Amino acid sequence: MAVIVAAFALFSLPYLLSESSIRAEVSRSIQVATGVVPRIEGPARIALLPRPAIQLAEVYLDDGSKNGPAVGALQASLQFWPLLFGEIRIATLTLERPRLSIELSPEGKLIGGLPFNPAMPSEEEVPELRIVDGTILLRVQGRDRVEIISNLQASLNWAGAALTATGSFMLANKNANGSLVIADTAALAKGQRSVVRLRLESEPGRIAFEGGVAMRDTVLQSDGSLSADGRSLRDTLAMFGITAPSPAGFGRYSLKSTIALTPIALSFTNLSLELDGNRADGGFTWKRDGNRSILQGTFASETADLSVYRGIVSLLTRDGREWNRTPIETNALQSVELDLRFSCGKLTIGKVEIGKAALALAVKNRQFIATIGDAQFYGGTLRGNAIWSAASKTPELKLDAVLTNFDLERGLGGMTGFTRLEGSGTLTIAVTSRGTSVQEIASTLAGKVQLAMHEGALNGINAEAVMRRLERRPLSGTGDLRGGRTPFDQLAGKLEIESGIATLSDLSIESKILKIKLSGETSIARREFDLRGIASLIRAAQANAPQVAFDLPFLIQGSWDNPYLLPDPEALIRHSGAAAPLLDAVRGRAAREAMRNVIETVTGLRSIGELPANPTFEPPSANAPAIAPISAPAPSPQPAQ
Repeated sequence: MAVIVAAFALFSLPYLLSESSIRAEVSRSIQVATGVVPRIEGPARIALLPRPAIQLAEVYLDDGSKNGPAVGALQASLQFWPLLFGEIRIATLTLERPRLSIELSPEGKLIGGLPFNPAMPSEEEVPELRIVDGTILLRVQGRDRVEIISNLQASLNWAGAALTATGSFMLANKNANGSLVIADTAALAKGQRSVVRLRLESEPGRIAFEGGVAMRDTVLQSDGSLSADGRSLRDTLAMFGITAPSPAGFGRYSLKSTIALTPIALSFTNLSLELDGNRADGGFTWKRDGNRSILQGTFASETADLSVYRGIVSLLTRDGREWNRTPIETNALQSVELDLRFSCGKLTIGKVEIGKAALALAVKNRQFIATIGDAQFYGGTLRGNAIWSAASKTPELKLDAVLTNFDLERGLGGMTGFTRLEGSGTLTIAVTSRGTSVQEIASTLAGKVQLAMHEGALNGINAEAVMRRLERRPLSGTGDLRGGRTPFDQLAGKLEIESGIATLSDLSIESKILKIKLSGETSIARREFDLRGIASLIRAAQANAPQVAFDLPFLIQGSWDNPYLLPDPEALIRHSGAAAPLLDAVRGRAAREAMRNVIETVTGLRSIGELPANPTFEPPSANAPAIAPISAPAPSPQPAQ
């Protein structure tokens, strides 16, 4: 019987409760849960199935602001037992398809869209607030981009002035979930500091923050500890509308730091960072200026391998035989300013290793500047700077570097793939160029390069052995002269570069038994040699004997990777005593042939015994003299037997 009475009372409630009392209770609950006095302009009704709830339409939470939240529909679930006694107590408020637009000034000040009033008295019972399929739009004045948080499913619970929110959403087309705990919303609403704990997890990475937060003069300020890790820092930054300053790298990451958010900057101190397999300690500051990110920082690391960033500018093709023709990406220089100082005990970039490196990297006005000072470089030192400017339509390059007493085989081999020089030397480079790819830059390169070496070797040919063999048997056949090495005491040379063609005015290689003078051109764009030289074999000092035993002119042609040497055949023939007269005879015959051609051209007569290619014969004229018959000569008398 009691069950029947309870059921009758429950089903009769919609007719016993006035609509005004329903509206008043819903309005009070919304105000307690959100701090906003709602406007309810649509009808309100109680639905008993599947569970007692109040359904409302045309509910506005704008709080008088133009960008206030808009709610598609609102449903307030009711507590069962108070409802049996005719009392309305709301257990949960469900906002369906709410839409919130938040607008910030370029300085980070809240202009409108986020209603935040002081919390209600603590004795008020606050219902749970649920959001279904919500959308948040975040706009910054002066920026075209709008950050959209969509498909928001959240639950907000109050415990006095403390708020706990959990939920899931989509940001930048990636699923994410998180939680937020605000210890004192009343203090936060009054501009005072409150402890905040934030957890955010998505497919690219995870972020956790714990510290103090204050909203002073509509500007969010905070300080505390931050930790983050994930598979891709690039994708994590993209979720928040931040473009990575490099088109390569920025994969797996992990960081721990103390942070401070002020109206003008976000600072990271006591930072421990692991990125792309490298670890570094330091700190940096990030600022926002319109659409540009400004990054300033200092890092230190024991070892670092930056090979992953070679994709920014890869000098050679995959086979290592040609310059890369892929356009160099410069868009990142437009949206970022960088001032970064980096010190490292050992720095590796591809095949290049640098010790005790102190680097300064700067990006400003679409110009990238890299400076390195007195670093260890393959037994020597390296200092220099490079400027890459993309301010004009065609990017420009300027490079100045001095490499002192370094191992050329490993140093040049790592940078350019050229491994023909062995030993220590000093290289000075001052070049400029322009182009959209490495190939174009190589084709327009201009400047000067100077090289000096002591006690080294030229790999790929044993010049001494070749010279001694040709001295003994000049005509024995040169065959393939490649292979072996040519030691030398000193090497000095200077290149003048113009339009990708390097002119070698004078390169000398000297040892006690060999002297080589070399000149000519090398095409940097095609990576080819076209050089001419003279190799001189030096004999030990002897009385009344010339010091130079043998001179051999030669050519060096072919690619940088596989050049070939061509000795002068005329010099070999002349050095052969037996064949020298033959060379003179050939030269004499050639001279006679040239003289005969001149005579025939002037006189029109040909040599006896020669006929034109198509001879013609005319019959003799009537007045032509008769030709006497040819008589056989009389036989000479025979001696008497």
